[in-house]
Amino acid sequence: MNLSLAFFHGEQALVAFILVAVVVLFGVPLLGYVWLWHTKLSERTLALAYFIVTASACGVFALGGLDSTYIPLLTVFYIAFIFTLPWNVITILALYVFGNQYMGANEVVVVMLMGAGINTMLLYLLAKKIRGSVT
Repeated sequence: MNLSLAFFHGEQALVAFILVAVVVLFGVPLLGYVWLWHTKLSERTLALAYFIVTASACGVFALGGLDSTYIPLLTVFYIAFIFTLPWNVITILALYVFGNQYMGANEVVVVMLMGAGINTMLLYLLAKKIRGSVT
């Protein structure tokens, strides 16, 4: 994957990034509020839903590739990228700086899936702690 700024130029990437920013900034806190105060879903269900959404987004990205300018595909890529932060950025930068190599789309997907697994465990533990302190 070429990490140059040329990848981020264009209206398609901007529209997709703005769409994902709206989803993340408003949707995730709203989902947390609804889960905490209006449902009795378990922490496992919340963590499993996060993992399924993120893994599905990574799978769609793996099938479509990174070089597409199709807005729905870019939106799915940004959703997967943001939901697997910070682990994907740390791994990609470490390989780029210390390994002096570029990563292909398949390697990026594997890194994102590993980040999704770590974030799922952290989300489960955080949800368990929050649910225990509220009830």
